Amino acid sequence: MRFRLNKLLGAPVGTRQYEQLDRGRTWLDDDLQVAYLRGELTFTRTVESILVEGDIESATQVQCVRSLDLFEIPLSFSLEDVEFTLPGYPVSEPDRRIREDGYIDLTETLRELIIMAIPINPIHPRYQNAETLHELTDEDDSEWLTIQWADSEQGRGDSPDQQVDR
Repeated sequence: MRFRLNKLLGAPVGTRQYEQLDRGRTWLDDDLQVAYLRGELTFTRTVESILVEGDIESATQVQCVRSLDLFEIPLSFSLEDVEFTLPGYPVSEPDRRIREDGYIDLTETLRELIIMAIPINPIHPRYQNAETLHELTDEDDSEWLTIQWADSEQGRGDSPDQQVDR
């Protein structure tokens, strides 16, 4: 996702450029695909960089930890204080540099934010209630879930009241 910021390169500090992000199905790397990317971005000229801010909505497919079903999860996240260094200034992050032709690429930044927005243990909305958890198991297969405790007297020798000091 490249944006051309040529006008901001020579603009006074504080100048802003507004861009609309509206993309359909997009691959961000070999494993991560999103159904859509929508949002509004604000690019602000600072002394040595261009600051990017905005709110993004997206959705990606994940696997439910309870049912192992794949489902699409909606994601919302914000770009806050993401800086792209102007040409000619020292760079702290190589992928956050504005190219000489005035373009920046937000693909890697958005990929990182989407990965951070995905819950560690995603749960399908159908299985979020405790009442619906019984749908995950068959009634016939419930025997393996039953715990049968051994008799407390078995295998332990004498019970405490039967022990004799020797």
